[in-house]
Amino acid sequence: MHLLNLSFILAVGARAGANTELATEICTKQLIGVAGLGAERIHRALNLPGGIEGAVRVLELHPMFNPSAYVDAEFGPDTVSVQRSPAHEDGSWVALTGPAETRPLRAVVAAVNPHLSVEVIGSDAEWTARVIETEAAAKEFDEVAVTKFSGGASFVFEPRKSLPLTVV
Repeated sequence: MHLLNLSFILAVGARAGANTELATEICTKQLIGVAGLGAERIHRALNLPGGIEGAVRVLELHPMFNPSAYVDAEFGPDTVSVQRSPAHEDGSWVALTGPAETRPLRAVVAAVNPHLSVEVIGSDAEWTARVIETEAAAKEFDEVAVTKFSGGASFVFEPRKSLPLTVV
């Protein structure tokens, strides 16, 4: 996933030229969509609980925070704490979120339960996100809706059936 994303970042950067704000905006929108859809699929495939516990587990399994040798993240009962890592140096997904940009994190937790959100404290180099419950349900991000609309987003794994082979 990260190599595919890094290729996307390089391609967007080449097209955006000196306009790094545009490149960051495009890559962040891509992350929001993929993060929300990916979280929904992880949650459904593993039949995880729908509350804070389930949201933290989805964050722990999400490609944004993996592989663990690449992304320096620690998970608590209701938190994820991130420190600079090789993923930040490469400009990978985790580098696009934090205290200044919470939409990717909010997309992940809202995919588990729309009444969940995050509060993020810290700096770009080291931050902690706490998953919280909210009274109002979050509206699905437009980026997530667009990603769901694309072909293949509704793919589901199905039990494998035996092939009808006859030994001759």
